[in-house]
Amino acid sequence: MFGKSILFFYKAILFGIAAYAIIPRHMFKKYLLYGFIFGAIVDLIVVFALHFLDLARYYNMGPFGIYGVITIWSPIAWMFAFMLFFYFLPARTAFLIPYVAGFSIFAYMVGLVLTGLGLFEYIGSYKYYAPIVFSAWFSLATYVYIKIGNIKLRPLK
Repeated sequence: MFGKSILFFYKAILFGIAAYAIIPRHMFKKYLLYGFIFGAIVDLIVVFALHFLDLARYYNMGPFGIYGVITIWSPIAWMFAFMLFFYFLPARTAFLIPYVAGFSIFAYMVGLVLTGLGLFEYIGSYKYYAPIVFSAWFSLATYVYIKIGNIKLRPLK
């Protein structure tokens, strides 16, 4: 009945279980809010923009597709991923850039795995500069998160 579309649900559940298991209960609401804003909402904006620019496409969304553009489970998975991203965000400036770069590469690789499963596709040359988009996304989210005052950066001693 669901075919490959159920894999999107599994991905969201996997990230959700990880976030729920790792983030302490008293902090969960805070990270849920930031995950929702920087993960779910930004994912919707980015995916709709990439779809209309014909740079990326989701496939095999089944009954979970929204306007044939995105699956409902993708923003939910990104919400949980950003919750984990913010929770583990290092306070030492020396580790911040490698951390953001690492998460950006991880996000790109998830897209490559989804491509291999026939669920997603980077179209044309976008497959080569998608990591830059992920880097910008994670960098902007980190900048705003730090500026709001959720973390005090410390130099490496």
